[in-house]
Amino acid sequence: MLKKVKGDPLGSFFIFILLMVFWLLISASADWQHILVGAIFSSILTVFWSNLHISSESRTEFSIKQFFMLVTYFIYLSIEIVMANITVAMIVLNPRLPISPGMIIMRCDLERNLTRVLYVNSITLCPGTITVELEDNLLIAHAFTRNYAEELEKWPLYQRLLNIEGEYKL
Repeated sequence: MLKKVKGDPLGSFFIFILLMVFWLLISASADWQHILVGAIFSSILTVFWSNLHISSESRTEFSIKQFFMLVTYFIYLSIEIVMANITVAMIVLNPRLPISPGMIIMRCDLERNLTRVLYVNSITLCPGTITVELEDNLLIAHAFTRNYAEELEKWPLYQRLLNIEGEYKL
């Protein structure tokens, strides 16, 4: 028999919602059968996740303000991805192919795992850049051009994640 969800109902609800959204995106259907199957599997995975990863010391500290900050973050990330696609297409279609690929090592001051993962995955999602490694506070990324590499150090999405992280009640 499955144990009940351990002491973090907000974190469990958040994981359940994320799993359901992911399920609906990959199933590409919103009829009642898909929703029911997604809810069943999301519930099972949420119970397993909470039993494996939640202790009394590690509760989810997530506010409504942070939720809206994350929503705006994903909107800005989508815009950045589209703009990066256009820029990379213009570079590739240019007969001179003005690329200057290289690696950049920079400092990453994000402290929470969620914001760190969002940041490195955001870099990789944008065409022209890819995260190679994140260890401690050092981030290594590969960039398509020197300009891309220089922009990573002052990327507005990084500042947004710092603001989201600053909203955590530590």
